[in-house]
Amino acid sequence: MTGRVVAAATLGPHEGAVERLATAGCEIDRLPAGATAWTAALIAQFAPTADAYLGTWRGLGLPRAVLAASPRLRVITSPIIGTEYIDVEAATALGVVVAHGAMPENFDGMAEAGVMLIAAARKALAGKMDVVRRGEWKTAASGRLVQGSTVGLLGFGRIGRGVAQRLRGWGCEILATDPYIDPTVADELDVRLVELEDLLQRADVLVVLVTLTPETRHIIDTAALARMKSGAALINIGRGGCVDEDAVLTALESGRLGAAAVDTWEQEPPPADHPLRRHPAVIATAHDVGHSRELYAAIPAVAAENTLAALAGREPTYVRNASVLPAWRARLKGLSRESTDV
Repeated sequence: MTGRVVAAATLGPHEGAVERLATAGCEIDRLPAGATAWTAALIAQFAPTADAYLGTWRGLGLPRAVLAASPRLRVITSPIIGTEYIDVEAATALGVVVAHGAMPENFDGMAEAGVMLIAAARKALAGKMDVVRRGEWKTAASGRLVQGSTVGLLGFGRIGRGVAQRLRGWGCEILATDPYIDPTVADELDVRLVELEDLLQRADVLVVLVTLTPETRHIIDTAALARMKSGAALINIGRGGCVDEDAVLTALESGRLGAAAVDTWEQEPPPADHPLRRHPAVIATAHDVGHSRELYAAIPAVAAENTLAALAGREPTYVRNASVLPAWRARLKGLSRESTDV
């Protein structure tokens, strides 16, 4: 079946998902441009007839109050991998599946970027580039080899495993911290699972790969940075809120950190005068370091396919809250009975 899809006012480069859904026969409702909160009027206008929600929901969110007021809801689709603006916990409690853009082009691109930044951090690339920009020549720190170093992965999901796989043969030790990973998965990639304290103390390069939750907010803070090796490098390609940026700046200025790469920020976009944007020891990117033409080509099709599958009662290809699937199937049966009774 198709249905009524409530889409965010804009999906930016992912608008093709809306076009595909409309072509497939879905009725599209767009939220008004400029909406910054779900008012009672907006909820009353869109929620009662929503079969699906589509968007990243940055700046607006998709909270429990909206989901609870959506009795026909079958699926929430984020075109990107991130779901931090969607109340996934509420969706799960209500029996609603959350689909997202967890396609290989995303994970492979981020894993490639992770390896690139690890090498750049060890080679002191940011400082070397800054020297040339200032008109100097060969006055930067020489950097170090990746070979013989210890790389620490904070989070060992698909991106972390992709980084580890690509680093095989580089001659470095790889450690990871992730309480949710089967140790046999790490063993297969020659990765040693350790506790966070050990990771902080031993890593020459620490790569933050965790998603943002109440438990991971500012998991890298002043205290964590103080436990790291002097001169170590920090890379954040997870989520901005997992790292205290003020603490990173202080650690860079004191020399506690030798280098940093920041792709995800606490506020996006960060202020134009944010000191980490122009710091000579920082590689700063706009939450796009792993993005590719291949990824942007894939996102609209995957978002539409995820949505259409769920509307038809089939499990989406990429599910964020897999534990909901039994309850989701029961919800769909209830919705089918209701439509038959009508």
